Amino acid sequence: MLKKIKKTIIKVDRYLFKIFGSEKSIKLLQNIKEAQEIFSILNTVGEQSRVRFVGGCVRKALSGENIDDIDLATSLKPNEVKEMLIKKNIRVLETGISHGTLTIILNNKKFEITTLRKDIATDGRHANVEYTLNWEEDALRRDFTINAIYADIEGRIFDPLKGISDLKDGKIKFIGSTEDRIAEDYLRILRYFRFFIQYSNENYEESTIKSIKKNINGLNKISNERIFDELQKILKLKNLYSLFSNRLSKEIILNIFPQFKYFERLKIINSLSQNIKEKYDNDLILALIIVDETKDHEYFCHKYRTSNELANRFKNISKNYQSIKNKKFLTKENIKKMIYLLNKKNVKDLLLFSFSITNKKNFSEIERMINFLENLDVPKFPISGDYLKNLGYKTGPELGDKLKLLEKQWIESDFVLKEETIEKSLKKINNN
Repeated sequence: MLKKIKKTIIKVDRYLFKIFGSEKSIKLLQNIKEAQEIFSILNTVGEQSRVRFVGGCVRKALSGENIDDIDLATSLKPNEVKEMLIKKNIRVLETGISHGTLTIILNNKKFEITTLRKDIATDGRHANVEYTLNWEEDALRRDFTINAIYADIEGRIFDPLKGISDLKDGKIKFIGSTEDRIAEDYLRILRYFRFFIQYSNENYEESTIKSIKKNINGLNKISNERIFDELQKILKLKNLYSLFSNRLSKEIILNIFPQFKYFERLKIINSLSQNIKEKYDNDLILALIIVDETKDHEYFCHKYRTSNELANRFKNISKNYQSIKNKKFLTKENIKKMIYLLNKKNVKDLLLFSFSITNKKNFSEIERMINFLENLDVPKFPISGDYLKNLGYKTGPELGDKLKLLEKQWIESDFVLKEETIEKSLKKINNN
């Protein structure tokens, strides 16, 4: 009951955030008990806050979004933070100590805390940093104004670069010189597009696009792992197709990811019901814009060192690509057969993928087929090796061959074999 009440309160809070603005919205962060504990340890009573929320968690709180990653900024040095937290038996990991970043794990919740800093020099991948006590200096070295908003545990906001105003107005602005910010970390090119399609209410600024084009080759300096990680965040966005519906962004994204040949398939996904849309995860969305009957997807998986699971899902779709295009694929009999030969997860991928390449408009049929798949029990072959042994067959290749022939007949008869049919089949097999 208490859990239901808490969920209701959170929903109401998020609704109110969107209506009444920032002070109310920070409560999503203030109410995190683990954060309260960390702040209480690191702050000194009666003095200015030495710890603040910063970046994505503040931006998401202000927008009423779900908060996953929580970043903190602090005027304390990393060794001070570590010492104070360890004394309270809180786990601290030196995940980015060279840049002043520690990871705090409390009650299985993860917080990244970084000492205030200013960038001294950068090669587009790594920055040489110098610690500072000046919060505004820390803000000036960040990427976008909407990511340079700070909030303490009491809900007080520090917004030196007017990020809240830009967030409300749907303006995605680099801090200071666009060219300088991109040159500091070329991954900001992709981050720009992610934030733009998520929050912007404006058209692309020509000067920004010009700077991005000028620096686009800098992405070659960025590890493919970081690029793929950023891509995963982009794929989660509801209006992903807007990246390709705009001429300027499409040109740049296809320059970075030339494998995205089939982005038009996303239009069909947008027309599906919300219930069906939610069944498309990141990997399947990626398959939609890359995979066909060729092995071109293998290069993408190799380049970005994707998981074996993703590579196998791509392979499954590519291998069955021609079958998907067949009208008979979308029948209950065929789905049942495919589930047995593959597995439910693979067939579900094929079924969802098929809607994007067959231009099927009957959405009620789509939902019906998905429901049929999800509620279907995987057929179990009723004949075992022991069954054949009882009939006199000896263990070996002959027994295996007979099992395969019986299984084939069982599949072709819609997974039904009567005992007399089995006996006749065995006789027929023996005669062969």
